[in-house]
Amino acid sequence: MAATNATFKFIGKSGKTYTVDAYVPDATGTNITFNPTGLAGATSTAYWKAPEACMLSDIIAVGAPTAVGAILTLSGALYAGQTVRWNNQLASLPNRLDLQIPIPAGEQVGALQF
Repeated sequence: MAATNATFKFIGKSGKTYTVDAYVPDATGTNITFNPTGLAGATSTAYWKAPEACMLSDIIAVGAPTAVGAILTLSGALYAGQTVRWNNQLASLPNRLDLQIPIPAGEQVGALQF
């Protein structure tokens, strides 16, 4: 396996869609990095700040790294119960899980791999 990229799709309370590029390292215990304005890389920011209350509706991963999945974080704290498995979020799956994870406005959304 190898590092891969992904897209996090958020739907704002206003109805606006936010697509945020993510870099997914190939190791457990690592932070996913985000870039809302272009390609994310290893040195990108380890979070995306939600400009409004929104729902994380989908994560589209190009491939699956060595890590099995990730747990979401909000402003650096683990978001209990909000985990994803990479094999359920692969771009090749036409019926990926519909996540519907609520994100309060202003939170720094991150993810820690396991």
